Amino acid sequence: MGPRLKGAHSRKRKLASRVEEINFDDTARHEFLTGFRKRKQQRIKHAQEVAEEKAREAKREERRRMREERAADFEHALEEHKKQLKKLNEENESGGDAGNSSSDAEEDEWDGIEEPPAVDYEAEYIDEDKYTTVTVEEMDPSKQSILQTNDDSLDERPKERSEPSGEDVKSKEQSKKKKQTDDKLKKKKKKFRYESKDERKVTRMKERRSNHRKAQARREK
Repeated sequence: MGPRLKGAHSRKRKLASRVEEINFDDTARHEFLTGFRKRKQQRIKHAQEVAEEKAREAKREERRRMREERAADFEHALEEHKKQLKKLNEENESGGDAGNSSSDAEEDEWDGIEEPPAVDYEAEYIDEDKYTTVTVEEMDPSKQSILQTNDDSLDERPKERSEPSGEDVKSKEQSKKKKQTDDKLKKKKKKFRYESKDERKVTRMKERRSNHRKAQARREK
């Protein structure tokens, strides 16, 4: 095989390294060049959404954990309550058996309430100039007896009232006049006079001297 021609090889290499024409989309180019801030805000918003979703998930997990703890506490409290009720029921049953035995014994011994004998007697007291009879009867607590007693007392009240005597009328008139005189004296106001500065000074000096003399007399005693 003969040698290759140098000119043909170089022409083929030039054809292979030939670059095609590049065409840009003006709209996409403009959006890329002017959308840096918009893409940055989108990334920030996406990060915030992710953080909020994580916070919501953490809150849900916390609430679920609290529900489980409350349910466990409730179960524990319920078990303790059941134990206490069972213990109280056992104590009541044991106490009820003892109480029933004691009450049965008391019922065997108790014969009921004995009614006291009726009080009904009459006594006489005789003095030189007086004769008194005292009658004691049993009280009847019925309604009819109470009403009858009240009617008897109302019938006796007008008889006990007596007309006032002349001495009573005179004493009432005298007390009325005395009261009027006292009211007139109370209405009279006592005159009050203010002392001057010099008079107050003299009064204070007199009081001091009097107090000094009294103190000296007490010391001498």
